[in-house]
Amino acid sequence: MPCECASIDSMSNDNTAPTLFDESELGGIQATGKTWTVSADDPATVPVPLQVVIVNVKGPHNEKDRKLFALLLHHAFEELGEQPMHEISVAQIDQLCRDLGGDHGVKWTWQSAKNLAETTVEWEYTLGDERVQGVSSLFYAQYHKSARSTGRLKYGFPPPLIPILKHPMRFARLRVHFLMKLSGKYAVTLYEILEGFANRRDGECRVTIEELRRWLKVPEDSYPEWKAFRQWVLKPAIDQINADPLGAGFSIDYTPIRKGRFYHEIVFKLTKTDGRKGQERDIRSAKASKQRLADLKAKGRPELTSAMIARADKETRHSLDMAEIERQFWAYWEAKGKEDFKNLGGAFMGFTKEKYKQSLGR
Repeated sequence: MPCECASIDSMSNDNTAPTLFDESELGGIQATGKTWTVSADDPATVPVPLQVVIVNVKGPHNEKDRKLFALLLHHAFEELGEQPMHEISVAQIDQLCRDLGGDHGVKWTWQSAKNLAETTVEWEYTLGDERVQGVSSLFYAQYHKSARSTGRLKYGFPPPLIPILKHPMRFARLRVHFLMKLSGKYAVTLYEILEGFANRRDGECRVTIEELRRWLKVPEDSYPEWKAFRQWVLKPAIDQINADPLGAGFSIDYTPIRKGRFYHEIVFKLTKTDGRKGQERDIRSAKASKQRLADLKAKGRPELTSAMIARADKETRHSLDMAEIERQFWAYWEAKGKEDFKNLGGAFMGFTKEKYKQSLGR
């Protein structure tokens, strides 16, 4: 969970800023892809909350640790709130890191887990009219010698954080494997920040250079001039992300803006890849299908799939209002006592064809 969230959230709460997501997209947020399978077509992604305002982070929490946090959160996401502890093979983590060309080593994994467990966070967020504030450790893990000897990391997330992690109101969907491949000192943090803006409708992130330096944790006495900051901080990080736009899911352009004689702010422009746009459509479609199934179950109906409806629509030459036909079909089914279907698709096809004949006056 990037500690820069406080700054990001303070900007996203500006009433003039575009919202990150439609309200309909906020429910039922899930991780996607598989932890151990690197796939461009089905990337492993995990939502990391942004609306939680991280007002203070204490502990040895660095870029490497945030990579591990994203991986472990993805691995445990479906069990959050159901299982207090999760388990993962350290050797598998090491192999995945080696395959991706990122930081690796069993010793590194255990040390990073220890760093996460030693990190505490304070947060604030708005729930209705109430301002919720809290403090907690970020993570906990079994680190004793006998636990390490098993080669399996047992870890968990503090209960106060689970609702925030499981149902984020505003979030960045981090691409776990791409994040783990990044090695530049500032590339990890810049990717986490910009991913939080990639789904804005204008695809922009506007930030002062002073604030960006704070987000990236650039020491105050380092690269004070714009030319040096651009050459040694900004350009290497952007180049590393832009080297793999398919992995990141977007590419970056930026424009520095002057205020008087000096550069004052930067406007980042994020352009999603076509593959990412398709994957996001699939996520929305899967969510819609899940909601449809829940609605049908609540009504005691079997699933009439979109494919069944499309076939009936095609057979009747797209001449009927299929939403109305579906409504009439279920009304007829209920009037007949909700009999079980041996072939739901066939029954709907027959009903639709009969309505088609009636529309032709036959």
